[in-house]
Amino acid sequence: MGNAYVSLTTLKASGGLDIAGTAYDDRLVQLQENVSREVDRYLDRYFYFVQGEARTFSGLGKQYLLIPDLISIPGSGLKEDTNLDGTFETVWTSADFLYSPSNANPTGTYGLAMPYTKLEVNQRSDGTQDDFLKAQRNYEITGTWGYSRVLIDVAGNLSASINATVLTATLTSAGTLSRGETLVIDSEQFYITGTGTGSNLTFERGVNNSVAATHTATANVQIVVYPGPVQEAVFIQTARLWKRRDSGFASQVGLPETGQMFVFTGGLDKDVKALLNSFVKYSAP
Repeated sequence: MGNAYVSLTTLKASGGLDIAGTAYDDRLVQLQENVSREVDRYLDRYFYFVQGEARTFSGLGKQYLLIPDLISIPGSGLKEDTNLDGTFETVWTSADFLYSPSNANPTGTYGLAMPYTKLEVNQRSDGTQDDFLKAQRNYEITGTWGYSRVLIDVAGNLSASINATVLTATLTSAGTLSRGETLVIDSEQFYITGTGTGSNLTFERGVNNSVAATHTATANVQIVVYPGPVQEAVFIQTARLWKRRDSGFASQVGLPETGQMFVFTGGLDKDVKALLNSFVKYSAP
């Protein structure tokens, strides 16, 4: 499944579940991935990024086009099916449209990055289009989709070159890298599935529609960073579900010493919702 919004190391640390050893690692990773997808469903958006994916949209005859969370469009990534024959033959240049909101900056500073959610026809002198013509599925956008693409350099680089098929690698220093984290090397995304002795890693290749490729020794390695409140929300919800196993997943637990009764309600924890509510996606008019 991949794309966990909190790392296994963070979850197991003394400030979290305080779990030593690796006996429960597979179960914990599965749980944190499932919780991450539950967060996606609650917010109607996701925080990993999908590269080079083509999506079609219907123009409404307006000077804007509403889109899902978008990070970027390459130079020829916006195309129009002008004669409605199923072929997107007209390429919009980067001068033909503007990203909106203009201050979103989805690759910007950690904690401040936000996605683009609308494209606007550029009404300035350098634009050549008038509007997004009203028709069914007459626009195709190939871009990088998701809430943000914020990357931080890790301590080490690749210690040797790797081809497009190997599933292990050694870094000059792996630092605190952990299962459940996503790395970016050049333009390929790697999902860490295991950490061995020293700085050895195992991973899934070419995740999130990226392309597995050859990478040279000393290639820069970066880690994908998700918004802080999202990380904290997944941490809390995952820990809560894990601790319920101590009660046999009972819906009610009583404490004879105090006479108190605790009731476990389904769904996301209220504190989790409080952390996430500012990220809820609302449809634009």
